[in-house]
Amino acid sequence: MNRTDDFKQGARDRGLRFMASLGVGLLPGPQGTYASLATCAAALAWLAAGGAPLAGPWYAALVLAMSAASVAVAQAAVKRRVFGQSEDPGQIVIDESAGQLLALYGVAHPGWEMLAALAAFRFFDIAKPWPVNASQRLPGGWGVTADDFLAGLYALALVRLLASWLG
Repeated sequence: MNRTDDFKQGARDRGLRFMASLGVGLLPGPQGTYASLATCAAALAWLAAGGAPLAGPWYAALVLAMSAASVAVAQAAVKRRVFGQSEDPGQIVIDESAGQLLALYGVAHPGWEMLAALAAFRFFDIAKPWPVNASQRLPGGWGVTADDFLAGLYALALVRLLASWLG
């Protein structure tokens, strides 16, 4: 490989690092929590600006697109070893963002539901009840993303249940 190829490869790896980490995964500390907070901040800004509720076909498509991007980016980052030898490096947080988006489904305005979705998602992502923990054994980007998707489903179910009880 010549110097030009090395430069191009380095630029690709830097781009991949940024996409996988969303920038916040490169910070010291609880990177997954940072990604969830950033995702909630974006949702809060959307709703505060008068955006549509986080529900319906458009939002479901967004969640699925972010989840697919998470699988692809995590797979590439793990394969290229841009964060080292780990199969699920902590710096990859695009998966937390996808899971948090799922947990936020149905939120129509800033308030307790958004806070509950954040808390519930972080709880299920950290506690990893069955099958969240087992899903991490899937290969590559699938394992990186599946646990967060399932944690997001658990959080979504809990928040929607609370919302129905509280009216």
